[in-house]
Amino acid sequence: MNDNQTITQHFWPRHISWLTIVFALLAVITFFAVSPQGVQYVTRMGSGVMENFGGGNIVPPTTVGVPMMDTGISGGSVSSKADYYPYPYPNPSVPITDTREFLKIYYNAQMRTRDVQGLTRRVETVVRGYSGRIDQESSSPQYGSISFAVPQSKYDSFRAELESLVGSRFLTTNVSSQNLLSQKISIEEQQKQADAALLNYKAVRQEIIKTHTTAVQSLQSIIDSDTQQLATLRAQTSTPEIQAQIQRLSDELSSFKQQLINENASYVVQLRNADANIKYGQDWQKAVQTQDKALLDNVATVTGTISIQWISLWDITRLYLPGYWIPIIFAILAVLSFLSDRRRFGTI
Repeated sequence: MNDNQTITQHFWPRHISWLTIVFALLAVITFFAVSPQGVQYVTRMGSGVMENFGGGNIVPPTTVGVPMMDTGISGGSVSSKADYYPYPYPNPSVPITDTREFLKIYYNAQMRTRDVQGLTRRVETVVRGYSGRIDQESSSPQYGSISFAVPQSKYDSFRAELESLVGSRFLTTNVSSQNLLSQKISIEEQQKQADAALLNYKAVRQEIIKTHTTAVQSLQSIIDSDTQQLATLRAQTSTPEIQAQIQRLSDELSSFKQQLINENASYVVQLRNADANIKYGQDWQKAVQTQDKALLDNVATVTGTISIQWISLWDITRLYLPGYWIPIIFAILAVLSFLSDRRRFGTI
C-alpha cells in the first residue's frame, strides 16, 4: 500500500503548465473533429452532360419532321402523307470485328483553393488558351464553376496545364468516355438507304420519260397515218362506203388525239411526282451527311465542368495529415510537455 502511494506521489508534477493543458485539450477536440460524425463532405458544383451529335444531350437518332414524297408513278398530285425519314435507332450490339472508336470524352474536375475567384480566372484563361469555349461560368468568394468545351486534339496538353494549377492533394478528377460507334453505324446505314432510294427515284424518272416517249411516238404515228388516210379518202368521189370509212377514221383519230392529250397530262403529273421524290432523296442524303458531320464534330470536342471551392486552413492541414494524425500529434506534444513539467517543477 505504501509503495503504491509513493509511485502516485512521484508521478504528477508539482505544477502543470498551460501548454500541457492546451495540447491535451487540442488532442481531445481534434479527435472528435476528425471522427466520422465530424467529417464535412464537399458539395460538388456542376456536372458534365452527354451531348448529342449537334452539341446537346446525346439521344439516339429518331425520325425527323420531313414528309416522304410519293414513290409511285401513277397520275395524281404529289403525296402529302406524314411519313418520315426511316432513321433506325443505334444498334447497341456492335460486332467485335468493328474496332473503330469514336470516343466522346467528358472531363470533370474539382479544385480547392484559398483564392476561388483568382483560380476561376486562371482556369478561364487556360480554356481559352487552348482554343476552348466557356459555356457557363459562376464565381463567388466561396464557390466557382466553369463549364467548357475544348478540341480533342488539344485535350492532353490542356489537361496537363489545367491540373498544374493546384497541387494533387487539392484536385479530384473524373474522366469518362463513350464510344459513339453504334450511332456512326446507324448513320452509315441511313446513308446506304438514302443513296439507294435516290438511285431508285432517278431510275423511276428515267423509266417515266422512256415510257412516255414510246407512247407518244406510237400515238403520233397512228394519228399521222389516220390523218393521211382521211385526206386520201376525202379526195375521192364521195360514196356511202367512203363516207362510212371517213366517219370511222375520224372517230378513231379523235380517240387517239384524246389519248395523246391524256398521256401528256399524265406525264406532267408523273414527272412532277418523280422530281419531288428526287428532291426528297437529295434532302435525305443531305440530312444524313449533316448528322454524320455533327457526330464527328461532337467526338472532336471534349466537354466538362471545373468546380472550385474555397478551402480552410483546417482542411488543408487534414489533407496533409489525414485520419487521426492530428490528435495523435497533439497527444504526443501533451505527453512531452507533461514530462517537461515534471523535470521543471518536480513531482509530488
